Amino acid sequence: MSKKKTDKKYIIMMGIVYLAVFAIYNIITLVLFKEKNDVFWISYAFMCVCFVANVAVAYITFQHSDAEAIFMNIPLMSFSIFYFGAEVFVSFVFMLFRFIASPTLTVVIQSIMLLVFIIFAVLALMSKNVVEDINKNIDTKVRTIKNLAVQVKVLEDQCLDKELKKELHKVSEGILYSDPMTTDVTEEIDDMINSRVKELKYLCSNNQKNEALQTCFKLQSFISERNMLLKNSK
Repeated sequence: MSKKKTDKKYIIMMGIVYLAVFAIYNIITLVLFKEKNDVFWISYAFMCVCFVANVAVAYITFQHSDAEAIFMNIPLMSFSIFYFGAEVFVSFVFMLFRFIASPTLTVVIQSIMLLVFIIFAVLALMSKNVVEDINKNIDTKVRTIKNLAVQVKVLEDQCLDKELKKELHKVSEGILYSDPMTTDVTEEIDDMINSRVKELKYLCSNNQKNEALQTCFKLQSFISERNMLLKNSK
């Protein structure tokens, strides 16, 4: 099962749980509390906002994403559930003591809870976006390296000369099984490898065996140097 399908099912299940809890909350509060004043309706309004916010977070967090929204090592979904439970409890307490609590205190406390949740959610989503950008950048660089291996493999398959074919195989295997990570340390040598692969394609297509062999040797040397640079940078 793909991650996207799993996330979609997770969102649906979380939505059902939220709806069930919110339905129970409505049944208890609207039926239990016969006399309703400003404190009651303020608390009820904050609970509705909390419900909508949690559903929105559940959707945004998992929509087309491979990175989890985390802030201060706390997943946003975990904090969202905690806020939902806290709001259920606080709003219920205010409703219970609706004739004692003041509307101002009711607004202040639940507003602070909501604002803290919003701040946490925004920061977590910002960190999530940063991680996604980094992952996309890494994926692009990894695909570039793997594509070079495929290009050399095609040359190997088309080559009829045994000696050259052997060296082309060494190059394609060297690129394929090299460290796929690309950093600033390897940026220059990555460009050199890319340039030599283009040169190799030209030489092979023009049957320049000796020059192609020399390019293969250079590529093997570059690949070894690249792997060493990555090893030393870790």
